[in-house]
Amino acid sequence: MSAPIPAPPSWVPPVETTAPMAFPPAPSGDDVRGGRWLRKLEFAGHALDRLVHRMLPPESNPFSQIGAVANTCLLIALASGILLLFWYSPSVHQAWQSLESMRAGSFLGSLARSVHRYSSDACVLFVLLHAVRMFLARRFAGPRWLAWATGVALLALVWAIGWSGYWLVWDVRAQHAALGSAKFVDRLPILAEPMSRSFVTNESVPSLLFFVIFFSHMLGPLGLGIGLWIHLQRVNRARLLAPRTLALWITGSLVVLSVLAPATSAPAADMLARTERFSMDWWYLWPLVLTDRLGGGLLWLLFLGAGSAVTAIPWWLVRKPRRAPLAEPSPAPRAASVDLKRCFGCTLCAKDCPFNAITMVPRADDRNFTVQSLVDPDLCVACGVCVGSCDSEAIELAPFATRDLARTLRHWIESDAAAGKPSFAALLCAGSAGGALRSDAQGRCDALPGYRTMQVPCVGWISAVLLERTLEHGALGVLVAGCPEGDPNCREGTRWFRQRLEGTREPSFDPRKADRSRVRFVQHDAAQPGRLVAAAAAFRAGTALTAPFVPSAPRRWLGALALATVLCGTTWVGSRLPYRTQHDADPVLVVSFNHGGERLSQHAMSPEEAAKRLPHMRSKANLTRERVPVRIRVTVDGKIVHEASHAPKGLSHDGPSLALERFPVAAGTHGVAVELGDAAGKEFNRRWAGNLEFTNNRIRAVLFDTKSGFTVH
Repeated sequence: MSAPIPAPPSWVPPVETTAPMAFPPAPSGDDVRGGRWLRKLEFAGHALDRLVHRMLPPESNPFSQIGAVANTCLLIALASGILLLFWYSPSVHQAWQSLESMRAGSFLGSLARSVHRYSSDACVLFVLLHAVRMFLARRFAGPRWLAWATGVALLALVWAIGWSGYWLVWDVRAQHAALGSAKFVDRLPILAEPMSRSFVTNESVPSLLFFVIFFSHMLGPLGLGIGLWIHLQRVNRARLLAPRTLALWITGSLVVLSVLAPATSAPAADMLARTERFSMDWWYLWPLVLTDRLGGGLLWLLFLGAGSAVTAIPWWLVRKPRRAPLAEPSPAPRAASVDLKRCFGCTLCAKDCPFNAITMVPRADDRNFTVQSLVDPDLCVACGVCVGSCDSEAIELAPFATRDLARTLRHWIESDAAAGKPSFAALLCAGSAGGALRSDAQGRCDALPGYRTMQVPCVGWISAVLLERTLEHGALGVLVAGCPEGDPNCREGTRWFRQRLEGTREPSFDPRKADRSRVRFVQHDAAQPGRLVAAAAAFRAGTALTAPFVPSAPRRWLGALALATVLCGTTWVGSRLPYRTQHDADPVLVVSFNHGGERLSQHAMSPEEAAKRLPHMRSKANLTRERVPVRIRVTVDGKIVHEASHAPKGLSHDGPSLALERFPVAAGTHGVAVELGDAAGKEFNRRWAGNLEFTNNRIRAVLFDTKSGFTVH
């Protein structure tokens, strides 16, 4: 063995080379616009993982299984929501009071409500963290587009369920949510009467609409289940829920938070009141900032534009492959392929594939095997895990041709041995700390002296046969650098490689062919190239591998309590922050009507008009369904503040005319007159006049409809 080389005090950035590579570089995210910046931001997530792993084992780290934690919170919210039905009354007139009675008279009911609130908030928190982590890790390109697009849809659906849930409390928050929703709905030509008119007074709120919201809130989780099934379609052995210990910690933390800070309602909804400020749940009600200040058209443009841009990230943020000139060969496809002559139908590749990209199908040749591997290129993410599963080297991952790279590595190792300078080999996962190191065309890296290095897409790509042959050909040792435990770049690649190396998974490393102690597997994330350099130097020096750090029981308990406190505190703060509306204290006069004008008068049909109609439609008079517009004039203290004409609704202009107008008025008593004209003339034939007292933060409404006439609120 060569003389020991001490570990460098700090990592020295490698010298970039312009020489052609003897093997292709692993995918690094540079095919994504802004990939280098995303990779740097991803380092923050790696640092968070390292901090948590100083206190908790990887299997208890919620940040390495965020999706499963979000699903666990969703399940808790679903169970507590069903329990709430024992106390809740789904009626616009009784909803708020039923929750208040439950809070005062039932500890279990109040606890269920608080757990329902906080688990729903925690679900959104972890869904957002999951989305951010996937984005920074660039796990949205290629076959992963379906998971990204459905993930965005699931986030929108979770938010919509929570938004509708706040309606059901029917407090001040629900009042603003209802008014904001009406701005959206009123821009769509689906309702005969604007939804906003239903929220002018307390009496005008329709009970049927409230029940529809309640029913949609109950059916929402069914849509989530279907969406989650689609979301995980391309993932093999997906972790749906958090492990039992972590799930118990999540449940216990939510219960403790619910006991210490019970969820409460805001004051009851009053459609004639103008609230200037209140506390709200920003996890779900943040759109109030926009709906309280923008019009319906701009809201649709903003939300549809932002939603489309986020959903389309896999297409507009990913660079398309450069088209090669005609004189150059086309770039090889980045998907695994099967060499049928070498495939024995062992099924190991299909079992190990993390993304359901390989299936076993009936044999297509005349060899004496019943099945063969079939790779779906639309599902393959080019992780290379299947390559490491195949002892016969029947699967290749372009451009990482196993046999070609093995020959290159063998040539390097034998050349060094022949020159009297035997070297080590280093196989570096591109998603780990090894991805930051650069080598020349001969596999030499300034940061790893004494090594011949190769980057691979994942350590799962490395087969036991490659390790055995590399050692047999004279390598002093093989250093394998992979991603840390938790959330590796290619999911199960690190786990399968470790099990193959330990002999617990086929194809396993054969200790009869090579010395297992001459293979060292280290795991460092992409932000720790210095640790990898030090580990490589220690391996060359013959230093024993340091045992992995295992936190003690007291440290685990303290770490779990600290992490639960931070996450619960974040959830609680987000649900209690204050919000100031755009309203001022000045009172408002609301005038609204739903009334159809008179129909236009009939007239004698001229010969020209009769000639344009079929014989059986030629009557003496031209009958019309069209109505005249309804005119309105509003006067305050003898001064006209509004005068307009409202056309009838409908394609034939035969529907009622609708209006909803708001006017700021100074506090005090004012003389108000509202006049309507529904005849063909210019006169106003319907009138209401009287003195109204206006107080700050209150609304006075004068309404008119055909059946009831004028009503004052």
